[in-house]
Amino acid sequence: MKPSRKLISSEYVEAVSFQHFIRHRSLISLEEVNSKLVFLKDHKAEDKDSCTGLQGAQVLTFQVTPTDYLLGIADLTGELMRMCINSVGSGDIDTPFQLGQFLREIHDGFSYIGNTGPYEVSKKLYTLKQSLGKVEDACYTLRVRGSEIPKHMLADVFTTRAALIDTEDGVS
Repeated sequence: MKPSRKLISSEYVEAVSFQHFIRHRSLISLEEVNSKLVFLKDHKAEDKDSCTGLQGAQVLTFQVTPTDYLLGIADLTGELMRMCINSVGSGDIDTPFQLGQFLREIHDGFSYIGNTGPYEVSKKLYTLKQSLGKVEDACYTLRVRGSEIPKHMLADVFTTRAALIDTEDGVS
């Protein structure tokens, strides 16, 4: 079975937005995503080594739709949630708070769309809320119990709690 263009587009957005977040600690825009999807197709295979080969090049573009962009950003929140838990496991207790703030901003943006946007986007809102809840739970635990639990054991606490939350929500 062939994957759909929508799935490929949203997965691409998820990957490129995660890379952008790691490098810049900000959300990549739809325009920035689309600017990365411009390619040159060279018609003159025999001129590959010469500089004049670009004269016969054709510009090819692929555009991510706003809906696919939103679906990819919604999927990004799951990666950021995992990044939060992994950072706790490595002893980094600042990153979860940064991620919590960032995820809250994404959630607030999606809340403005709510049920008025495309159906696929409103479906992702539930998963986004779950990811945000897990990060907020991690931040709460770090703030309240962080001094009680040795750093090397914090990851186990979050992994166990996340598994319990998933079980309660029916997510496997």
